[in-house]
Amino acid sequence: MAEAPGTWHVSDPSIKVDWPVAVSTWAAATEPVLESVASTYGSSITYEQLGEQLFEQTGYRTRMLLGNWIGQVLGPVQTATLAEGKPPLSSLVVRAETGGVGDGYVNHQNPRGFARFAERQQAAAVDRLTCYRVYCDHVPEDAEPQMTALYVAKNTPKVNPAPPPPKICPNCFTVLPANGLCDYCA
Repeated sequence: MAEAPGTWHVSDPSIKVDWPVAVSTWAAATEPVLESVASTYGSSITYEQLGEQLFEQTGYRTRMLLGNWIGQVLGPVQTATLAEGKPPLSSLVVRAETGGVGDGYVNHQNPRGFARFAERQQAAAVDRLTCYRVYCDHVPEDAEPQMTALYVAKNTPKVNPAPPPPKICPNCFTVLPANGLCDYCA
């Protein structure tokens, strides 16, 4: 059997699909996926999870590396949200490695992107809160922009717990050996 083409539909994996058809279909499916993500306060989705959901929902698949095509899908979604006065849903899509938005992230106020990583992440946090306020019924009134749970998990130093204090003999106050019996008082 011949190798499947680079982009295909599951209905006939042997036939190559025109790239613009696949991208257009993925872009149309992306906005509802991201609106669903935004309906849960504090949620986000990784690029990989989004790609898999798009494959499953549309039936279109590609062997192209995710980083080479996902921007072609999120760009039109970003443009559509701006044209329709919706919050930038692409702020909900984060890198699995960092928990933050990718280098190509832009928003309505910064259509050319951001020079610094921290500036980009903070803008995305503000944009995510805007998304939650529009699509989620349960946003705390005092909610503030925040990094994703994945970002916090990836960037919180892992601390080893301190070892327990040694056991001390109550009579002579020396450190007890492993057997728990004082060598001096027993």
